[in-house]
Amino acid sequence: MSFASSAGGMSVSITRFISAKLRSVSADRFSSNIGWLTLAELVSRVGRIVAAIILARQLDAAAFGVAAVALTVFELVRVFTENGIGAAVIKASDEAFDQVANTAHRLMWLICIGLAFVQLAVAALVERLVPGQGLGLMISALSGVYLVMPFGLMHAYVLLRQQRMKRVAAVASSQTVADHLLTALLAFTGFGAWAIVLPKLLTTPIWLFGMRRGNPWKKNRAAGFEPLTNIVRFSVPVLGAELLTACRDQLDKVAVSAAFGIEALGIYYFAFNAGLGVSSALNRAFSTAFYPHLCAAADKARHFRKAIFGTIAPLGSAYLVQAAAALIYVPIVFGADWTDAAPLVAVLCLGGPARLLFDASRMYCRACGATLRELASSAGFCVAAVAPFALMSEASLMAAATASVAMVSLFSASVAIALVQSRSAGLLTVPAASQGI
Repeated sequence: MSFASSAGGMSVSITRFISAKLRSVSADRFSSNIGWLTLAELVSRVGRIVAAIILARQLDAAAFGVAAVALTVFELVRVFTENGIGAAVIKASDEAFDQVANTAHRLMWLICIGLAFVQLAVAALVERLVPGQGLGLMISALSGVYLVMPFGLMHAYVLLRQQRMKRVAAVASSQTVADHLLTALLAFTGFGAWAIVLPKLLTTPIWLFGMRRGNPWKKNRAAGFEPLTNIVRFSVPVLGAELLTACRDQLDKVAVSAAFGIEALGIYYFAFNAGLGVSSALNRAFSTAFYPHLCAAADKARHFRKAIFGTIAPLGSAYLVQAAAALIYVPIVFGADWTDAAPLVAVLCLGGPARLLFDASRMYCRACGATLRELASSAGFCVAAVAPFALMSEASLMAAATASVAMVSLFSASVAIALVQSRSAGLLTVPAASQGI
């Protein structure tokens, strides 16, 4: 059985399992939105596997390394587009929407132009440090993405606000498929590292066309502008939370490397991707659908509780099924050499429901306007996930991973319980100055 077919089969099985659970939960719009977004994520992951197989036959390690540096710089800079401004647009009341949208549109133009210049500056620095590899030109080319984004960002935000996730998923899938097809074509025609980098720029017009066609938003100049301080007050903690989430997903690997060595890092990296690689698509799909759903709800606390017991619980069981099957599917899909890593894969899968619950709690804080609380909780989750690896260097990797899963599970549960209780007591409130957002 080939790696691609096995992984594809596993993705199909998980998709069927999720679809069955969603049908048993409800047939409402929220569940449908999760299904569409999960499907888009799985299309992306399966396409990535196929593209990786093709690239492995066409490129050498040096080309992969050059492309990896260029894409890493691009991804690090792109984190700053997740700055909470879009979240403010999604959350805005109907009365304040035009004012918030006008301010957000102007801000995103300034931010995207600024990020393009930052990436050009980084490109010049990288080219000076690593001359002759073409890295500077690659990084510079990717800065063009930021000059296209402002033309479609408001349309994307409005689609999310309207909870039209089928359209969002269709655009994302179309761009992903085009990216992988272009990657394969360029690799076969001898473009080297550019085969990985260039499609990120060339497929951006697909995203732009899809978003603008999906929602013909127009600026209402007569409505005026939302005060900048209101949007900044809401958005800056959201940016901090997103940065902490990115750190959460990377710092555990740094801690494993420092405490247990490179070989242990390789095992952990494999186990993390084998255990949470496909299922983490569910987390992103859930968070993307849940935030607009909460923003549109009159009683956010009731919908949060309903999501915990009616949606997160059955969806979280997908991780438990995967954990139970890890000892079977790991040697079949990834080869007998990875059999010893199967128990670690199973343990990391058990941490999936905690991540799902915590992401729901973050979106709840954000929808209620309590972005500082979201930021503080994100910092706590990051510490809970990473600290065991740093503090248990004398123990085994398995013991540290088990402790990490246990800590994030307890932390996520405590945050969710505290949010339900504080909202019931009227303690989770929105500042009066930010009621429009």
